[in-house]
Amino acid sequence: MSIDNRILVETVDDVLRVRLNRPEVRNAQTPAMWEEFAQIAGDIPAGVRFVVLSGEGQDFSAGLDRAVLGEGMLTDLQADPDGFIAQAQEGFARWTRIPQVVVAQVQGNAIGAGFQLALASDLIIAAPGARFAMREVSIGLVPDLGGTGALVDAIGYRRAFALCASGAFISAEQAHEWGLVHAIAEDPHAATDELLANLRTLDGATIADIKALLQAVAGDRDSWSKERSAQIHRLATLFSGGSA
Repeated sequence: MSIDNRILVETVDDVLRVRLNRPEVRNAQTPAMWEEFAQIAGDIPAGVRFVVLSGEGQDFSAGLDRAVLGEGMLTDLQADPDGFIAQAQEGFARWTRIPQVVVAQVQGNAIGAGFQLALASDLIIAAPGARFAMREVSIGLVPDLGGTGALVDAIGYRRAFALCASGAFISAEQAHEWGLVHAIAEDPHAATDELLANLRTLDGATIADIKALLQAVAGDRDSWSKERSAQIHRLATLFSGGSA
């Protein structure tokens, strides 16, 4: 459990449950939380086969907590954009590197960083009416937390371009039709437990090898550095007062 309870962490048998716990701000994320994501992913207890990412309250995560922009984040970005973004990405990248199966339980909204956290999982189980969006374009930025490559892998370039360029929302039902969401369930928690029970009947080492194999041949393996380069360009334009 984090010091201020913004992220709740619990290990039950072979499952590590990681729950965003800021429902009062729709589980909006901060750079400090991204650092904590990386720490949690880097210190998974022995015997854990599965990780479940979820959010407390009505929303999975509404993305970046914009309050942090006035609390030093913009200054840090100006001083060292590449280093800042690289460190932020670690909180998401580590979930893609671990051998455990990672499942995101999504209800309500998964926006921006919230969407990208869900995309860092292996499987997404969504509640009916859940929505996903990349809203970075609305403030003149690009997604830079690993979500672009995973999104293109999941739904193809044209659909991914339409979502990122417009900032439009996609419903869980549409996401499921496109193959982005594994399943829609009235009770995502129960559906996740059923999924994990089925996976337990299979050899864990084989599943880990399958994950590593598919990641090696997926198209998003270099998206992290490309995102940083694109975002640094956008930031330079914004900080110089140019058109967004």
